[in-house]
Amino acid sequence: MCRADRERYDCAMRRWIWGLPLALTLSCKSEPELLAPPPDRLRSAPLELPPALPPTVVDLPLLIDLNTAVDLMENELPRRFGNAEKRIRIPGKKRGAFAYEIRRSPFEIKVQGDTFQIAATIHYQGRGWYNPPIGPEVGGSCGTTGKRPRARVVISIRPEINRDWQLVAQPKLSYLGPLTKTERDQCEVTFLKIDVTGQVLDAARRALRSQLPKLAATLKTMDIRSEVEKVWNAIQKPIRLADSVWLMLRPEGVRLGRLSGTREMLGGTIGIQARPKIETGAKPTVALVPLPALDPGGAETGLNLLTEGRFDYLLISSNLTKAVAGTKINVPGGTIEIKEVGVYGIGGGRLALGVRFGGTSSGQIYFVGTPRYEDSTGRVVVPDLDYDASTTPLLVKSLAWLKADQIRDFLRAKATFPSAETMDRLSTLAATGMNRELVPGIFLSTTLNRTEILRLLPRTDALYLQAHATGQAALHVTDGFFARLKGARPDLIGSDTIGSGGAKRTSSPPP
Repeated sequence: MCRADRERYDCAMRRWIWGLPLALTLSCKSEPELLAPPPDRLRSAPLELPPALPPTVVDLPLLIDLNTAVDLMENELPRRFGNAEKRIRIPGKKRGAFAYEIRRSPFEIKVQGDTFQIAATIHYQGRGWYNPPIGPEVGGSCGTTGKRPRARVVISIRPEINRDWQLVAQPKLSYLGPLTKTERDQCEVTFLKIDVTGQVLDAARRALRSQLPKLAATLKTMDIRSEVEKVWNAIQKPIRLADSVWLMLRPEGVRLGRLSGTREMLGGTIGIQARPKIETGAKPTVALVPLPALDPGGAETGLNLLTEGRFDYLLISSNLTKAVAGTKINVPGGTIEIKEVGVYGIGGGRLALGVRFGGTSSGQIYFVGTPRYEDSTGRVVVPDLDYDASTTPLLVKSLAWLKADQIRDFLRAKATFPSAETMDRLSTLAATGMNRELVPGIFLSTTLNRTEILRLLPRTDALYLQAHATGQAALHVTDGFFARLKGARPDLIGSDTIGSGGAKRTSSPPP
């Protein structure tokens, strides 16, 4: 409650509580007037903290399309290299030499678990020469006519994200050898004892390994941190749901989910852990918390929303007065007619119910009780409502007939008001408010399954009702988000939508 609203509230309550005796003394009744003092409020009622709920975890898709790596390999390693006419001395054989020429197929990707395998088939031709001490030079070849021998090259990449938000990947040459064990894929000049296949593959191995550090460096330049930081900062800001109703997502941690591959993509999730809450009143002030280090583990995905509905005492009093004003209650000793009812919090989890009445006698009396939420009706009730200690002695002394059970029981039955619908509306309002674009290219979507009332808090300013809403939440990420990653191209970076229903490719905002 803002200061101005609080001052108006206190003023109205003072007029009701303390102004009543003067008004009543101006009337003339056959019975003496009963002016009971209001119950004391607890000046320093302890602040009750919200209940601890399971955290909400929404997954931010992290999809690494290593076509970027393939593109690098295609650029750095020519489709054709070597020269069948350029002789290369064979180490350890002063009189031997060889030459080769390689043509490779385009690189292709396949995923094994959480590891990418970038592979290509190479076709080559080889020649060997031997210059004996006596006699002319002799030579041989393979693949210069007919079908060329083949070999297979496989580079493995297992990307990881460290706690400092860097993409770490150390590409390894995991296989380089003949495509098959058949004679077709061997090139050995037998009479010269020159294994051309081995020499060619060694040359290809050196060429490939020289490119792997460049590939690792390129992957490391992908700026993951700054993009996640934008989301992290955006979800800390209050989201306006309605006038004086705010949704606070309250993020508190980030964890890395399990990585897994599918076709040409390595997918994973960055789960943002939060404890969302609805607050009422003025717009909350939030000091942005820096993006924390990445946590390797985390909780299950799901939405847990703390909904706190505020029920103003003046509004409660007005509704109760409309419901009971004019009611006449006959009891032994007289009749009372209820004129007005006022409700306010006195601390310690209790409410005070003040009743102005006329009839055989007139005045004001007070009842106190502890409000409870009734699941079967969705209403707040006060089942233990009874005469306040400040009222009882006056009744015993003068108007004992007013302490009739009929009066108390009537007020117990009538001192109720609906709340479930209000809480459901708040939860629905929160779900609607959470379905929005957080930053360009990232959309938050939520669905609610159920709302469970947790407890009542009759504070001195208003009656608060706290509820736990559960459901699902997901972050939808478009291609535009990933295209902004440093060093990436829009046609090489993919995106998905990850939620409870699995992964779905998207290039536009969800409907």
